[in-house]
Amino acid sequence: QGPEGRLPQGHGGSWGVGEGAMSRYLAYVNPKDDLDEVIETAPAPLGIVCISGVEPPFADYLTSKYDGLSTVSCRGRFALGQRHNTASTIIMIFGPLAYYMFSVLPRALPPPGQDELWASVLVLSQQTLGCIIVISFLSAAFSNPGIIPRNDCVPVEVEAHIEGRQRQPKPRYLLINDITIKQKFCNSCKIFRPPRSKHCSFCDNCVLRFDHHCTWLGNCVGLYNYRYFVALIYSATLFLLETIYVTGDVLFDQCGDDDDEIACFVALWGEPYLIMLLFYCFFLLIAVLLLCIYHSVISCQNLTTNEHVKNYYNKGNPFDEGPLLNCRQIYCYPELVVASGPDRIRASYIPQGPFSDDGSFDDL
Repeated sequence: QGPEGRLPQGHGGSWGVGEGAMSRYLAYVNPKDDLDEVIETAPAPLGIVCISGVEPPFADYLTSKYDGLSTVSCRGRFALGQRHNTASTIIMIFGPLAYYMFSVLPRALPPPGQDELWASVLVLSQQTLGCIIVISFLSAAFSNPGIIPRNDCVPVEVEAHIEGRQRQPKPRYLLINDITIKQKFCNSCKIFRPPRSKHCSFCDNCVLRFDHHCTWLGNCVGLYNYRYFVALIYSATLFLLETIYVTGDVLFDQCGDDDDEIACFVALWGEPYLIMLLFYCFFLLIAVLLLCIYHSVISCQNLTTNEHVKNYYNKGNPFDEGPLLNCRQIYCYPELVVASGPDRIRASYIPQGPFSDDGSFDDL
């Protein structure tokens, strides 16, 4: 830690700059009055955090100094917010999933020797998607979403800019790609928030590139686990489409080929679990399909859910560089703060042009 019990901040601090995503984002929170620096080197690629871990200084902080509401373990690799929410979702997902895989899917397969290719493709597809769902759900729910280290007290450089009865530091203004955005000071974490970050009231953490707090996961969705969340909703959509088809096919076979509606009704009456599974999957499909469409749209615009819902960039989005570069940054190079070019970090207490004045950076 730095002097007066504070965590070192920004470019030139003991966190270092250029090694990883967290260090690069923290370069934007340097508390100097006027900041104008250019970092030419690209940050290190962001790997699978729950395997490779976070950068060593932040791992030390999360191990010994962390003071939020999440349960953090394995030197910052894993973080869990609301355990009961996560447990409820596990039961709601994996209970029906196990029933379908072991009781329904085998009934849809043809007898041995018939349509073996179709049976193999169907089983392989369902097993593959099922594995992707399990892995992506566990990764999104239990991975550290990008918890930002906090200070023990207000940095000395900021104290000169405290005003008002509530002793609230004045906001700064970042100029990114010639667009000014407000950078507010987080009273809980005692830092200027990095671009696109937000303090989550559920987990009591500032989170890098905060997208939203997911009640179903019991965790925030941020820079470190956003890709797992997207993989989850896309794989779930495909899996549910196949599940509805297979379940409907099994129910259709129960009715037989005759047109006796009463006999068909009686046959379906004897399959209450199949009917409940069909309706359950149908409603889930609507939910995840809408999520897929929504996140596809905001990814092409390089927006987070938080930014989009609050229309934060009403003066222009400084991170939007076209659908191709936007998606490339989000899914292939998420460690980058801007989609292309070096990081030019310009911060001042005086706005350098019109700026968006919305709640995206407020304490909520």
